[in-house]
Amino acid sequence: VQIRKPSISPRRALMGGSVDISFEVHNTGRRRQTLLVDFQVHYVKANGATRAKVFKLQSLELVPGQAVTVCKTLSLRDMTTRKHYPGRHRVEALVNGAAVPLGDFDLLPAKKAS
Repeated sequence: VQIRKPSISPRRALMGGSVDISFEVHNTGRRRQTLLVDFQVHYVKANGATRAKVFKLQSLELVPGQAVTVCKTLSLRDMTTRKHYPGRHRVEALVNGAAVPLGDFDLLPAKKAS
C-alpha cells in the first residue's frame, strides 16, 4: 500500500478555525487488501511537547491497483476535552496501525477583534 497526494490546507491555521487533511491510499499489491485507515495529529501542549491523538476514519477494501482518497476536516476550536496551543502540529496517516508522515501545519493564535 502507498500513501500518495497528501494535502494539508491551510498550512498556517488560526485557533478556532479548521484544517482540511486528505491523502490517497493506493493498493500496489497483487491481492485484495482490507485496510483500517486513520490519521493522527501530534498536538502541541502548553509546555511545548507534543502528544498524538488518533482520529478514526474508515475501513477500506481495495482491489489490486485501486486508489481511494480519504478526507477529513479537523476542527481547531477549543473543547472541554482539548485545548489548542500555537506551534507546529505534525500529521500522519495510519494504515493498519503503521504511521506514514503526511506533513504538518502551524497553528497561530486567533486574531482579536479591535
